Amino acid sequence: MTMTGIDRHVSAAHMVLGKDLNPHDTLFAGQAASYMIECGFLAVQSFLNSGHIVCLGLDGLRFLRPVRKGDTIDISSTVVYAGTTSVGAHIAMTRRSDGAMAAECFVSFVHIEEETGQARPHGVTLPALDEQGEARRRAYWAYKGMTV
Repeated sequence: MTMTGIDRHVSAAHMVLGKDLNPHDTLFAGQAASYMIECGFLAVQSFLNSGHIVCLGLDGLRFLRPVRKGDTIDISSTVVYAGTTSVGAHIAMTRRSDGAMAAECFVSFVHIEEETGQARPHGVTLPALDEQGEARRRAYWAYKGMTV
């Protein structure tokens, strides 16, 4: 049985604390990646209506602007791909103070059989995307070396 998933565009907010910084007093890349993977996980979990997923990888993480201590960041995720067992999401991090995008990436997750940890078809399709979503899907495909 196949069903169409609903992308709920999951968003999260974080205040950047001193413990989140690198030696240059900007947001540590590892912490940013953690925030972004978590937001992507929540979006894919909601899309599939299943928590039986694991992170396959993070692609194209780009830092566009610095994020500093005390900044509040908004992280939003949009599902842009649904394969047989995998789902991909575009993640954007913006600074709340000026709305500027600070970082973006793609995160891929695989639906698994809980007992074995093996990939398992999820049976969910992605509805049509708007123009921006389609552009992000094409970028996701490029990172993954996929074609239509």
